[in-house]
Formats: sequence, C-alpha cells, structure tokens
Amino acid sequence: MLKKEVLVNGISNLSDARYCAGMFVDYLCFELNAEHPDFIPVEKMVEIKNWVSGPKIGGRISIWPENITQEQWQDLALDYLIISDSSLINTARAKVGELFFEVKGSNGNQDLSDFEHVLISDASLVDEINHSSLFVGGKIDLDNLEEKVENIDIKGLALKGNHEERPGESKYEDLMDVLEALEDED
Repeated sequence: MLKKEVLVNGISNLSDARYCAGMFVDYLCFELNAEHPDFIPVEKMVEIKNWVSGPKIGGRISIWPENITQEQWQDLALDYLIISDSSLINTARAKVGELFFEVKGSNGNQDLSDFEHVLISDASLVDEINHSSLFVGGKIDLDNLEEKVENIDIKGLALKGNHEERPGESKYEDLMDVLEALEDED
C-alpha cells in the first residue's frame, strides 16, 4: 500500500504498466491525443489494459480525439478521463463515470465541483484550490516527495511513465525510487 493515491500519466508500454500495478498504483493513464509524444495506438492501449489488473485505467485529452472511433472507445472501456477544457465535460461524462480536471494555472473562481478529482502540476496552487481530491504532479522526486506526502490537502500524486528503448527495457529508476519511497511501512 502507498502513502498517497498515485496516478501515472504517459503509460506507453507494458513494462511500466505491470510495474505500476505491482506497486499498487491507483490510476494508469494513456495519452489519447495523437499529436502528444506519449501517444500510442489505441490497439496497443487495449493490449496493455488487458494485461494489467488492479489500477483504474484512463486517458488524458487536451482536445477531443476525433481519431478514436466509437468501437475503439468501447474496446478501451476506460474508467476515467483527465480533461483540461471544461467545455468537454459533457462529452467526457458520456464516455466515463469519473473525471479529473487538469488545472493549467491559477483557476480563478472556476467551479470544480463537477469533477471527482483535480490535477495540478504546480504545488504552489494547492492553497488556491478547494477540492477534496487534489492530485499534484509536476516534478516529483525524492527531494520534494516528503513535503507532498505530509500535506493533508494533497490526496494523490501524479507521476510520469517512461518510454521503452526496446520492448522489456524501460528505464524507470526515477519512477521506481518515488514509488518505493511511497510504500507504507505499516
């Protein structure tokens, strides 16, 4: 069990997905926009999803991915989506039951109550955002991990997956170090 809930973005290979599932990560996330460097074909996402059990599987979108067909949405059967454009909420809600909203900067007085979770990449925004399920991403490493773990306003941490150089050869030392440091000793 981990000290905080954990979301791993940018899953692009089975090695990372299986490692994260074995470390009891709560959420694994694929990039669904084809122009994103972490994007992989939907067929590969489905294959990876079918190999892992435990974590909720989701996708991250910045613009609605018109390239994904209705049949592919059904094959993916995602548990959640991460969106950064609140105008996508109804379309996203029609596909999944759980939504993260990714805040890109100061959110002003934006109503976040329609979202189950809020994701920020800048820990300095924690005090600005009033939400019961706040996930913090950005650069998380062993140097700043403990302050995020101890902050009671932070429910979860968002980490980043890695790219494989060859199948089965993933360099996930940084991810591994953070996940091992998050292991609850109790």
